[in-house]
Amino acid sequence: MQVRAQKQTLEGKLDMLEAIRKRCSVRSYAETPVSEEDLEAILEAALSAPTANNVRPWHIVVVTEAEKRAALAKVHQWAGFCAEAPVVLAFCADADKQPHWWIEDSCAALENALIQAADLDLGTCWVGIRGGSGEAGPGPEREDLVREILDIPEEMRVLGLVSLGHPSGDTGPKPAGPMDAIHRESW
Repeated sequence: MQVRAQKQTLEGKLDMLEAIRKRCSVRSYAETPVSEEDLEAILEAALSAPTANNVRPWHIVVVTEAEKRAALAKVHQWAGFCAEAPVVLAFCADADKQPHWWIEDSCAALENALIQAADLDLGTCWVGIRGGSGEAGPGPEREDLVREILDIPEEMRVLGLVSLGHPSGDTGPKPAGPMDAIHRESW
């Protein structure tokens, strides 16, 4: 993958904040394909995420085949738009390799991909797949379905899917959350 050089200036830092602000959930995509260059930049950003003890437990399955995207669209009640997106990324992890931090490590990789896509004016939407327990609701069966569709080894966990493509409409910047969620020194 080709490394993209970024300015180390104040302007460059403001560009990153703008990319973060631009990121929003996109559920409607144009038929325009995602370029290989853009896809490689997104994957490089994901693989540049922080990881506990540098274990890097993540694996990413890139899905472009229409039949597989259509099948993935059926694994979750809110995943229908995956059939329309030209690319779906399945974020997985080897939980045996990193039993305690695989979720955090994989979420960091996934978020990096979302922000890089926004910087490239591409739309994304994160669909949670990981199985939970108790109040977390269903999930193990969703992981099994994704494993079956994508031939993912049984020992791999499936964190989530990310639809990826050119938005079919306007996707304005998202305002930051309320500042009352910030606490200094104590609650």
